[in-house]
Amino acid sequence: MENNKVLDPTQIPLVAMDAMNEVHREELEIVNHLSSAIAENNTVNITELCTQWLAHTKAHFERENNLMETHSFPAFHCHHGEHVGALQGLEEVIAAWQATAEIESLSHYVREVWPKWYVQHIATMDTVTSAFIKSCL
Repeated sequence: MENNKVLDPTQIPLVAMDAMNEVHREELEIVNHLSSAIAENNTVNITELCTQWLAHTKAHFERENNLMETHSFPAFHCHHGEHVGALQGLEEVIAAWQATAEIESLSHYVREVWPKWYVQHIATMDTVTSAFIKSCL
């Protein structure tokens, strides 16, 4: 984790839609900043970045869900289900941080759990979804 980065932007798979790629890069930037704040044990920045990350993720998933519904994406329920589960996990880890300020659980989620899920989700769900939606445009 050089420079406390969770992932380098080049580690994120690119999908068929530039707008989705940009949202993925934005989210990674927030998480990389959060990882640095964790390394510095900067609780104010950690809390602010968690709030920013949660808001960004909610908007990200809402846009994707709306695109899938608008274009009648056949695997909507599967992809949407992953969004629901990921958002629930993120909300739980942030709520735990806000309640206890216990940094180890947050650090584990940010540096271990989330990056594996994120890359896998983009490589599978988002890749197929973006190709389908782009074909509809």
